Amino acid sequence: MEEGMKEEHIKASCLGADSSGQESKESMPETGSSAEEPKENPSETGSPGIDARKCKKTSEGARASGTCPQNLLETIMDTFPGKRQDIRSYSALSLAYIGDVVYDLIIRTVVVSRANRPVNDLHRITVGYVSAGAQSKIVQALTGSLTEEEAAVYRRGKNSKPHTTAKNASVADYLRATGFEAVLGYLYLKGDMERALHLVKEGIALAGLNI
Repeated sequence: MEEGMKEEHIKASCLGADSSGQESKESMPETGSSAEEPKENPSETGSPGIDARKCKKTSEGARASGTCPQNLLETIMDTFPGKRQDIRSYSALSLAYIGDVVYDLIIRTVVVSRANRPVNDLHRITVGYVSAGAQSKIVQALTGSLTEEEAAVYRRGKNSKPHTTAKNASVADYLRATGFEAVLGYLYLKGDMERALHLVKEGIALAGLNI
């Protein structure tokens, strides 16, 4: 008799029942419900092929949505590995050289993304923002927004002695534009594109240039 009771108790335990023969509510899910699967944290997993944990310079919102973009500079350096120059050793003109392309890429990206226009129209709109005169207005509007570090880079660029000058701009505008490009080049090589984008957006708005 005792052995039979023991066997029944063992079977009931295996089936999730308590000693009274009733099924345990804790061990059996309710009808229509399923065990909740652990949710992945998008800020850690990110989109396929993107390690969102590495996107330290990207906004919290972007990381939370899992859309954290890869750092272009790091992607290029990973693709073309080799010795990397100390950013502090670059001349102001070298910083402006790369900064010119960075600024151009930002503006062209925005212009192209707004509409599919003929190339001539794209060029005409872009020139309105990338010309030395436009950059001069933008950087002057940003005077109070630059950090001490950025202001120092800007002064180096503005006080440099470029070998060429813009055909349709004054020397003063050209030098201010060179200083602005040096700042963007510095931020890009520093890996802080978020700050570069912020300055471009804020500068355009403060200068009264709609884009």
